[in-house]
Amino acid sequence: MRLLFFFFLISLSLSAQVRIDGDFAFQTDPAKKYSLYIPSAYDENTPHRLMIGFHPFNTNRWDAESWCDTLIQFAETNNLILACPDGGVDGQVDDPIDTAFTTALIDSVFLWYNINAEKVYAMGFSWGGRTTYSYGLNHSDRFRGFLPIGAAIEGTNQVTGVIQNAENKPFYLVHGSQDNPNVRFYPIIEALENTGALVNSQLMSGVGHTIDFPNRNTILTTAFIWIDSVNCAALTPVIDLAPTVDFQFEIYPNPTRANQSIQLQLPERIQSGAYQVRLESVNGRSINNWERINQPQIILPNVAAGIYYLRIITADGQQSIKSVLIQQ
Repeated sequence: MRLLFFFFLISLSLSAQVRIDGDFAFQTDPAKKYSLYIPSAYDENTPHRLMIGFHPFNTNRWDAESWCDTLIQFAETNNLILACPDGGVDGQVDDPIDTAFTTALIDSVFLWYNINAEKVYAMGFSWGGRTTYSYGLNHSDRFRGFLPIGAAIEGTNQVTGVIQNAENKPFYLVHGSQDNPNVRFYPIIEALENTGALVNSQLMSGVGHTIDFPNRNTILTTAFIWIDSVNCAALTPVIDLAPTVDFQFEIYPNPTRANQSIQLQLPERIQSGAYQVRLESVNGRSINNWERINQPQIILPNVAAGIYYLRIITADGQQSIKSVLIQQ
């Protein structure tokens, strides 16, 4: 591949907080486009976090440039280098030329900037969310976490043959309750958890298939902080993080704080009986036990900020586990 090294030299001379729209010749496209955002805190002497952003499929509104503009506030808030590949004239970012270009773009960004290879993430909305799954899991060795938003998927069709690559990877799904969650949200959560992925999610009440939902930057920042924190924890060996998942449950609010009350949304058959709740550290150490409770509300102990796991065990031995982010 022939890169524009002239652009590379120019980019190094630019100050931080830079918005770049560029291109280079790739395969059959003489000018394959991409957009970058470099946050104000970028320091060329420090390895930096990189987010690959996949844009939606709607050529009337979306391309790499418009998607990068949409995510600038999010990238600046979280001190992320943002790289958005363009889907070309048909607007779909998962065509063979586009996925190959994405790989070339990632390699190029590693040449142009100081990137921490252990902190490379992927996110996208709609068709871009779909590509976050398909491209991300086909290149799971490159990514340390995934943030699909309103992913335009059909059940688990887009991850057939690669779902096993999700094991021990953090996924935070952001989705609207009016965006066909029975097809696009719940099945993929179940598949990811059954594979051993670390999964968190937010199903936004009353929201349809849109990226223009209320408090977008706050919601995406919460999701990213969780993914990045789980990734940091995963860089050290952990134990007992792939239990048999016999049922699903949700934690509200999540993230939360120490000494705060949280609500457990449990299946009716679980909630109607007695069960044990256990708070565990990321290395499997038991922090706190609530024995034989029969109410879906507990008060967290005074623990340090970080990622923990809540394990629920029923009287007949069924269990499930979910991560919870406790903030300062």
